[in-house]
Amino acid sequence: MKGTIEANLTVSFSVIMKIFFSFYLTKAEFCGLTLRDIDLENKVINIDHQLQRTSDMRLVIESTKTNAGTRKLPMTEDVAQCFRAIIEDREEPEYERVVEGYAGFLFTDKNGYPEVAMHWEHRFNHMVKRYNDI
Repeated sequence: MKGTIEANLTVSFSVIMKIFFSFYLTKAEFCGLTLRDIDLENKVINIDHQLQRTSDMRLVIESTKTNAGTRKLPMTEDVAQCFRAIIEDREEPEYERVVEGYAGFLFTDKNGYPEVAMHWEHRFNHMVKRYNDI
């Protein structure tokens, strides 16, 4: 089943869920993932930051909540394929948004801004509602 993530990116929700549940990422860690964090050659994901939106709507990068939250995670081949699909589907934005030195965010909205946890919270709630309606 394909689901449109935003106007500029279409991947299956099963791909997204596999990544979330394979690594127990927080939504903010997931939103903060950049092309630089995904090492497909060595099959490693670097988690050392998270993307947050402040109450005044600014995007900021914060370190992970604890030292244990900073980690390098090995990927299985099927997860690496998920990331390949995401990266291949990612359209180059007209203007690459930079947040405190970080660029190349994997998931952006139709205006090229990095998606934040709220976007994914709405999607997950929608998925649960649709599942419960079956």
